[in-house]
Amino acid sequence: MIFPKSYKLKPKSYSSGQAVIASVIFLVLLSVVIIAGFATPLTRELKNVRAALNSRQSYFAAESGVEDATYRVKDGLTYSPSYNLSLNGASAVVTVAASGPTRTINVRGDQNNHFRIVEAKLIISNVNPQFFYGAQAGEGGVTMGQNSRIEGAGGTAGNLYSNGPVVGENGARVTGDVIVATGVALADQSTTCNTDQIAGKTNPEIDFAQSFKATDSKPLAKVSLYLKKVGTPNNRTIKITADNSGSPAAATLASGNLVASLVTTNYGWIDVVFNSPPNLTANATYWLVLDADRDNDEYWVWCRDTNNGYGNGVGKFSKDWDDDPWTGIIGDLNFKTYLGTGFSSIDNLEIVGEARANTITNSKICGNAYYQSIDSSSLNFLNTPTNPTCANPLTPGTGSGGQSDPPVAPLPLSQANIDQWKTDAASGGVITGDYNISSDVSLGPKKITGNLSFTDNNRTLTLEGVLWVAGNVDVSNLAGIKCSSAYGNDSCVIVADGWIHISNNGVFNGSGQTGSYVMFLSTLACDGSSATAPGGQACGHHNGAIDLHNNATGAIFYASSGLINLHNGVNVSEVMGYKINIDNTAVVTYEQGLLNASFSSGPGISFVIDGWEETQ
Repeated sequence: MIFPKSYKLKPKSYSSGQAVIASVIFLVLLSVVIIAGFATPLTRELKNVRAALNSRQSYFAAESGVEDATYRVKDGLTYSPSYNLSLNGASAVVTVAASGPTRTINVRGDQNNHFRIVEAKLIISNVNPQFFYGAQAGEGGVTMGQNSRIEGAGGTAGNLYSNGPVVGENGARVTGDVIVATGVALADQSTTCNTDQIAGKTNPEIDFAQSFKATDSKPLAKVSLYLKKVGTPNNRTIKITADNSGSPAAATLASGNLVASLVTTNYGWIDVVFNSPPNLTANATYWLVLDADRDNDEYWVWCRDTNNGYGNGVGKFSKDWDDDPWTGIIGDLNFKTYLGTGFSSIDNLEIVGEARANTITNSKICGNAYYQSIDSSSLNFLNTPTNPTCANPLTPGTGSGGQSDPPVAPLPLSQANIDQWKTDAASGGVITGDYNISSDVSLGPKKITGNLSFTDNNRTLTLEGVLWVAGNVDVSNLAGIKCSSAYGNDSCVIVADGWIHISNNGVFNGSGQTGSYVMFLSTLACDGSSATAPGGQACGHHNGAIDLHNNATGAIFYASSGLINLHNGVNVSEVMGYKINIDNTAVVTYEQGLLNASFSSGPGISFVIDGWEETQ
């Protein structure tokens, strides 16, 4: 057998493979190092991007919170002093703090623990009621006891304007003018409100009118419109015209001023008075015209009854009331008409200034007198230059008979104003039950569901915002009430739905700056004729709404529907109410600063942004 040649196998060399492996490992490691070099800043950058995104979302949430709170405050909507919002996964904590005329909005935005804080400050623009007189009364009129006075401080005249009779006793004196208007009575109305009618926003729905039939042949003293507003429109004119073929005539019979500050963002009845009341003819058709102005952001809303509940008229609109055609609307616009009734009178009063009334009797007048009738003693007094009552006895006044009766003057605050104050107070929270002040305290804005009273001597209440008391207010025991210094030149308000009683030398001050006052306002409809109000609520002392036993200068007292009673020897700065009684020797001393008194919350409330910035 032949065997193949035997070969010796040569061992394989591993050196080149190891080199390749080493090279691959090296390259891998190098790649890892290189990639890691790029990845670290990239990761850091991605982290920064995420943080920036979270921060921006947090900021947007904070900005949204400020915008939301600003909208709620400016438009008088309901809001809590602290509430939460969410936006695309981010959250925001909104706080609204009130201090006098300032609302501070602070919002903390949060997105994945990235926080941004934005703050804005809103300042309430001034609201200026027309406090032209030392005393002003509604249809209830004024009674003045022996040697009582209405005067002015520092040479200022103390004037009196009343929509009802003014009756004095021996020595009762007014150092300024006395004007007494003819009383009025509700004549006709359309009051069902079930839809908004926007006026003055877009063409051609600018001017609006509502027709009505006169119920009697008497002067039209005033009308009331059920209105609210958007933004801050300017004062407008309300016109009365005759009928022209089913539309308003181009000629105006009378016109009155619609005061924008009396209108709020919520519906309310707004009075418009005609200085020269037109004489209506019974059963004739007339038109009530709102002469508006076009503005997309600031306009009026006049409530309408879509069911045509008022059978004696129709509603219409026009681009321009005296040039363009009228177009009918469905339903009736809300209104009330008031006709003059009876006559105005002044009896047994010493008047250093002028006197204006239908009938003047038993009086002594230094200035001019304007009247329909006057008795011989009052008329003779006009020609008695030596009478010591007159400020300048050598220059007596003169009499002028046959004059028209003065027009009614509405009280300077509307129900819408009062309702807005209540809303402002409740926005700061609610105190349930009675609140008794036994130590110095700062309070407001706040609503108290019970009574407010002082139980300890020499305690001071500092008002930081509007205070609304659903019950009664009893200020006694040397108590003090003042406005916070944050009010500046503005005044502060306590609104009570019950009676207000002031006694035992209460002390009242504004903020410490000139022109700042505390105003006490009661809505209680107690006019002295009954122990209870129409709704059954108990009246205060003398069956009234406000009762004053001691000097109360530095304060304004206002009873929108009731009686204010000033006891013997009381001295106050300003009183306004449906009816006023001034006891023997009591004095109303009108201060010049009241003419420019302004309030930082309420009528037609308007906020100005005083700052908006990120604080963190």
